[in-house]
Amino acid sequence: MSRKKWLKQVQRKTAILAVVMAAVLACSSELTPVPVSEPAAEPPQAPAPAVVRASGPTGEPMKTPVVTPAPTSGPLASATPTAEDMGKAQRKAVALPEYWNPPADYYGEPVYGGTLRIIYDWPLEHANVWGARFGSAIMLRSPTGASLLMQDPYDAEAPLVPDLAKSWEINDGADGLTFHFREGVKWHNGESFVCEDARFTLETLITEEGITRSLMKRHLADVVLEELVCQDDMTLEIGFSDSTAIASLYRLASENAPIFNKAWFLSKGEEAMFSDLSMGIGPFKWVEGQEVGADEQRFERNPDYFVPGLPYLDELTIVGMLDVSTQLAMMLANYIDWHWLLQWKHNHYQVYVDHDQILTVIRPNQWSLRLWMKSSRYPKDSEDAPFANPRVRQAVIMGIDRKAATEAFALGRGVVGGFGYPPGSRWELPKEQQCYVPGWCVAEDMEDARAEARAILAGEGFDFNRTYIFFTQWDSLTLKHVSFLQEQLRLLGINTDMDSPGTMSRPRMVPDDLEVESGRIGINDPIAGMEYYLKCESRILLKIPELCSPSVLGMLEQARTELDPTKRLELAHQIELDLMRQYNLFPVFWEQEAAAFWPEVRGYVHFPSRRGSFRKFMHIWIDLNHGNDSGFAGQTTGVPGGI
Repeated sequence: MSRKKWLKQVQRKTAILAVVMAAVLACSSELTPVPVSEPAAEPPQAPAPAVVRASGPTGEPMKTPVVTPAPTSGPLASATPTAEDMGKAQRKAVALPEYWNPPADYYGEPVYGGTLRIIYDWPLEHANVWGARFGSAIMLRSPTGASLLMQDPYDAEAPLVPDLAKSWEINDGADGLTFHFREGVKWHNGESFVCEDARFTLETLITEEGITRSLMKRHLADVVLEELVCQDDMTLEIGFSDSTAIASLYRLASENAPIFNKAWFLSKGEEAMFSDLSMGIGPFKWVEGQEVGADEQRFERNPDYFVPGLPYLDELTIVGMLDVSTQLAMMLANYIDWHWLLQWKHNHYQVYVDHDQILTVIRPNQWSLRLWMKSSRYPKDSEDAPFANPRVRQAVIMGIDRKAATEAFALGRGVVGGFGYPPGSRWELPKEQQCYVPGWCVAEDMEDARAEARAILAGEGFDFNRTYIFFTQWDSLTLKHVSFLQEQLRLLGINTDMDSPGTMSRPRMVPDDLEVESGRIGINDPIAGMEYYLKCESRILLKIPELCSPSVLGMLEQARTELDPTKRLELAHQIELDLMRQYNLFPVFWEQEAAAFWPEVRGYVHFPSRRGSFRKFMHIWIDLNHGNDSGFAGQTTGVPGGI
């Protein structure tokens, strides 16, 4: 779809929505919730997905409650059960897996039925998550897809639980994996899933045969193709050239690695990956008659989904929406149930927080603004290397006002702390250990901290007369980051200038001393998350060789084969402390994100990472008996997973 056509659709929907909102605001009637213990005279009809839910004279949405028929011979029986009632009863009667533990203490028991409607802040352009990865592609493929395994949707630390594989084993030495698949799994067209589908998918992602580009290629670089073998239709063995099995488990749970049908791909090619969502295997099926590229995509419950009793929803609707004013109007009119806020600058957040019915939750994600301090451009042991001295690097860290940074770039909604893992995460280094490293904790009085930092610099013979070079990309936000840090360094008496990337016609003439980037670890694990950045041969350490630490490499080697979660966490903390004492890399602040949703949306847990099961939405249910709940203005901490 062209951008021009897209914008016309947005404008048309904005105009229609304005008329609808004016009409519903003029409405004066209110619905009275029907008690759960009393049957309705007629079964309630699910509203059509495109109909805006009405609101009363105050502008607050009115909700039609879900009515549970009166039981006669059992907890799920009704006096005159309809086919729909019986279908729901059968679904509730199925025992869910032991690892499936929704937060019923907070939301109440799950119920079946209903439609969840969400906004994604970008057009839904294509669905090729394998060869042309894009955010909207992940959003479209996740509900219809499945990977070998997934991350627990109820645990922010994301332990791995079964998906297509019902179980797996790690070889001694962590140089191989064996997956055992569920039996009787069907693709959405009724064909049987077999091991060869999984083997061929992984081979294609590694070789890029027939696809444009594979993001997973580097993540699966240690797979030995000759040792990627189906022992039978339900057993896949994977051999690795190194002890990387533990890290590979996390990577294979990624939303970037859904398994595709081999015959479908061979017959239709990569074009089908872009435009065809019909050949799925996940909890939802793409509704027939749609075209990828339209700004609204509908999915329906897969009755043959291989996890018994799931999903809870009957329908899922995803609306791709660029225009921020339309996003807000649709959400406030309750045309949309759930909105994941990607950018604070749109300032939806405060509107949602102030709303008495909309629940909002915030927590750090895995992105941080990082400052690198370098000395590698100077000869080894050169006295001219200003940031080769760790005491100098410590003083720089002490002099940066991190709280001011969050005010400047995240409307005060950034968070400080930690080093390799997000604050609030179980993997975060405990505060008392952070503060044990001199200069690391946030100072209560920045003037005193700067005075101490200047004294350290002077004592170490730092040259205040030189101008030091910041390297940055030509990006408006990054330029603002650098400008802020330049001002922070100026308050320490350190003069800096800014350089931009070189080009073929104008190479960079001046080496840089400092660099700013926005980066993340990605997975909370020392091997799956941090090893990529900390191995001496990584692209990061090739650029800054002084970060290559023998002690860190030794701990990473231990973590490669350590299966005990407690010991892995201890190793992660030891690695963090070692790197913090080097003062080479400094997370100025961590970004935060928010989600906002109406009270009938139940089961949602807010993660610091949007991976795995997060975007499948099979863990969410709609309970319209809570549709009129209120008293949520200002809530940012109560939802599971929020802080």
